[in-house]
Amino acid sequence: MTPLEHLYALALLPRAASLGPMLRALAALERLPTRELEHAQRARADELLEHARRTTGFYADAPARFEDLPPLSRATVQARASALASRAVPPEHRAVREAHSSGSTGTPVTVPVGAVADAILGALSMRDHGWHRRDLRAKAASIRASPDLRADAKWSLHPQGGPLVSLGMNATVREQLAWLEREAPAYLVTYASNAAALVEEAAEQGVALPSLRELGTFGETLPLELRETARRVWSVPVVDAYSSAEVGFIALECPEHAHYHVQAENVLVEVVRDDGTACETGETGRVLVTPLHSFPMPLLRYELGDFATVGGPCPTGLGLPVIERIVGRSRNMLTLPNGERSWPRFGSNLLGKLAPIRQFRMVQRGPEAMTLELVSERLTPELEARVRALVLELLGYPFELTFEYRTELPRSPGGKFEDFVALPRQP
Repeated sequence: MTPLEHLYALALLPRAASLGPMLRALAALERLPTRELEHAQRARADELLEHARRTTGFYADAPARFEDLPPLSRATVQARASALASRAVPPEHRAVREAHSSGSTGTPVTVPVGAVADAILGALSMRDHGWHRRDLRAKAASIRASPDLRADAKWSLHPQGGPLVSLGMNATVREQLAWLEREAPAYLVTYASNAAALVEEAAEQGVALPSLRELGTFGETLPLELRETARRVWSVPVVDAYSSAEVGFIALECPEHAHYHVQAENVLVEVVRDDGTACETGETGRVLVTPLHSFPMPLLRYELGDFATVGGPCPTGLGLPVIERIVGRSRNMLTLPNGERSWPRFGSNLLGKLAPIRQFRMVQRGPEAMTLELVSERLTPELEARVRALVLELLGYPFELTFEYRTELPRSPGGKFEDFVALPRQP
């Protein structure tokens, strides 16, 4: 039995008995050479593919070799869910819950989560807590679209785990800060853009949050300056996580470096170029994921729409593959008229330092057409001109830029916010 197979066997035990042994198994697995982990992952992926070919309509005629499979899109998962579902799920992989994506790309997805996958995700959560030396008896706070409002909610699987208090994203940033002052949590987790807004508001209002030890982020691309700002305003580190509802944990931040370790026990991650070949260290490409325990609904080479940069070996000695940076999503890419593409970076409130702008979003509506949506009082012509000049300088092209004033900017149903969106081009 390989170390990975041993972990899967432990996942079949009752959670009270399995968690400790699973954490010890994970501690051993993360120190294996990367090649050995990858070999074990491929064996599991091949097993999953064979199961999919035998028990699903969608994969009945699929290639027998994993590497010959075409990427699986979100739209396909949404449209072909019944064909993707297995007709003969192994008992140990029986579905125990459903996972629902936020639909931030306009294509919400629902997938069943099996018992093995659920147990491993719980253990990976505890691995993350251990990596970052969190005090599991302390209080944690969560601000997200669908908060856990149970009075007895806990934020970890620790038997004496501390309480979790939750707040919904319908609260304003100022209301969120007031709530955090009252609750005084040791840990806070929220969307990256909301975290940035909270830190900026705290700096303006002089809100210190002395109880806070760590700011956790998820769900969105981490603003580059947020780590420094959180240190300056709250004296806390930012710890990011890369996950999706359909897959669970994809990569968690290294305990010692600001890069991410793929959770290889849960998911096989490929970062590929436009031609489908694998990216090398330092290259940025499309992310394809294969959740290794998705036997109720196999998702093979599933394309999330994300782009990431491949990292090199970690100085810590952890063998888990490294993602240097989660860059963004294809819909968040700027396309210049000559076809060149990039991810624009504005900083969390760069425009707010130039003019009284509370929030903004850039929308590319055509090859040379851009709209700047502002939550702000109407700017004077002079301020509009200054904002226009700065935006066009940052975009690197003299787009036709129009201003639209809003009372608020919408988040996705899952609570996510995007400060740059490229609308689909019309045929």
